[in-house]
Amino acid sequence: MKALCISDVHAKIGFLEVFRNFLIAEKPDLILFTGDIVNGGHETDYLEKFDKIIKELEVPLFWVPGNNDIGPVYELMRKRKYSVEGKMLEYEDEKIIGMNGVPDLWGHGISYPKVKDKDLLNSIFLSHIPPKNFKNFQRHDHNSFDKTVELKNAPKIQICGHQHSYWGVGYIGKTKILKLPAGLSLMAAVLDTKSLKVEFIDLSNYNKLNKIVLR
Repeated sequence: MKALCISDVHAKIGFLEVFRNFLIAEKPDLILFTGDIVNGGHETDYLEKFDKIIKELEVPLFWVPGNNDIGPVYELMRKRKYSVEGKMLEYEDEKIIGMNGVPDLWGHGISYPKVKDKDLLNSIFLSHIPPKNFKNFQRHDHNSFDKTVELKNAPKIQICGHQHSYWGVGYIGKTKILKLPAGLSLMAAVLDTKSLKVEFIDLSNYNKLNKIVLR
């Protein structure tokens, strides 16, 4: 399946238009969102506009909170069926699991989800804060595994964000680490959930569609 992976939107003016245009033009099967849709948790109007696009185009969304998804926005999002915070949801034949809790800037306040070890195996794991000690980090897709680590019951990929300009692909053992660029910069990634092939994309390329598809 083709997944649009986004993070750190921070209520960016202009993001919603190119986001909607991308969904219409490219028709991804699902969206994986690793948090920080807003700043400080109070822009509920921005969340409502985002929700409207999701409902209109009927693209399944899976989300974990970022350090800015607090307050009213957090209370609204955690009640949505697409929240995987601290749990596992199955979609088609994929297991999607989210980190538990809302992180602060330094990654405190989170814990591993209460799921069975066997459920973690070959899952798609979402977190806002990136893991530590990943290896072979590069700003493009690659398959240079970390041969120094052997993990049992490990996800096949962990997708994260948080550090806006620090993005790319690395590994912990054979678990792929997809560190997303910021939606604030109109950047995202497209993931093939089977092959784990990653393409980093500039969503601003889709602003030319505005006059055609936006009403």
